Amino acid sequence: MWERWLNMRILVYDLVSENRKRIQKSKFRKKVRAIRVKATEMLHQLGVRCTESVILVPDTRAGSVDAVINKINGMFFKVLSDAESALGITLPRPVIRLLDITEDQFAVFRELAERRLYEALGANIHRVSKIAKSLADRKSPRKVENLISSLKKLKREWLNIRRHVVDLGIGIQDDIDYLIRTIDDVIDSLKGQG
Repeated sequence: MWERWLNMRILVYDLVSENRKRIQKSKFRKKVRAIRVKATEMLHQLGVRCTESVILVPDTRAGSVDAVINKINGMFFKVLSDAESALGITLPRPVIRLLDITEDQFAVFRELAERRLYEALGANIHRVSKIAKSLADRKSPRKVENLISSLKKLKREWLNIRRHVVDLGIGIQDDIDYLIRTIDDVIDSLKGQG
């Protein structure tokens, strides 16, 4: 199993945040936040998160990384340049790097990823179960539509994660499949209400 580290890399990143003092009180706050959130989603699609700013990336996805980094840098470039001109400040640029990994690093980051995944799985199973239990409540058609959309997004995220955990050798596919089946059941029930 530990030979898996040979097919892994780590992606480390630090994105510009809307919480920087000068941005926080400016018209650029919402723009920077929207770009940071979108960029984070794009990075998370490449692998499995270990910590807030480290992602384990299978070599099979390494070819996509450069394109994602270029796209993220392009998204930030305009808004940061505009903010610098308007506010008379210099802002840092995003730092995103794909790095080789040692066997020891892989073992640690894999453990962190596994722990984070189990916590997220538990929280999401609880959330979906809570929605299922509240189905008897009368919901407006708009709220039902929003719930279905949210659940479909959650399902796509976990299907993506499922692909990566196989590469990592983290044996939680059955738990992910349970969550996905539960999501599908709740979506079917919600569609019956809409």
